[in-house]
Amino acid sequence: MSFVLHVVSDPKRTALPLFEALVQSARGGADILQVRDKKAPAAETFAFCTRLLEAVRHHGAAPGVIVNDRVDVAMAAGAHGVHLAAKSLPPGAVRRLRAAAGWAGVIGCSVHSYEAAVAAAEQGADYITFGHVFASESHPGVPPRGLHELRRIVEAVPIPVVAIGGIDRTNLDLVLETGVSGIAVIGAVLAQDDPCRAASALKEAMAKSRAKPRHPFPRLRGGEHDATTL
Repeated sequence: MSFVLHVVSDPKRTALPLFEALVQSARGGADILQVRDKKAPAAETFAFCTRLLEAVRHHGAAPGVIVNDRVDVAMAAGAHGVHLAAKSLPPGAVRRLRAAAGWAGVIGCSVHSYEAAVAAAEQGADYITFGHVFASESHPGVPPRGLHELRRIVEAVPIPVVAIGGIDRTNLDLVLETGVSGIAVIGAVLAQDDPCRAASALKEAMAKSRAKPRHPFPRLRGGEHDATTL
């Protein structure tokens, strides 16, 4: 089993234009690109996802493309999954939609507590992200959850846990030692002048770790093609 690198889009935290930064991340070995723009209209997100899926295939990289919150957009674009937030539809409802539509996308869920992690697993999420583990620009002034709570959740739930929040090369090993299935980052890749090199460096460090994921990340299957990097 290998760890996954999940790059989350944020148009405000990228050194390059967002689309270019995500494509460069894919070239560097990112396993998952999450398209997240909570203020964008559905049509705009759909167009962005469709273009991104085509671009990574054209350049020979094939990470999974996952859409934040918008199940309808994820299905329509043939994305590899949807990532749910606290205000999104619950995982159980999305599982029913997935079955009815014959869609093969994975269902991820962001959680920020032990109780929410257990609930998401019980409701049918395929994986969860937990954080923020360390101090993060995305949550200024909010105390981090820490490694102890991360490990507690990893050991409690029967699904993959992806750590997020303030993770970079300096603390990566400590995170991987908790048994997570991977990490999700924004600034550690997108805010760098060379996202390809930044993603590659993280992937190389993950490959060298002696730690192992407690649970394998699910294989990603979209409406048109499989992601091949997992």
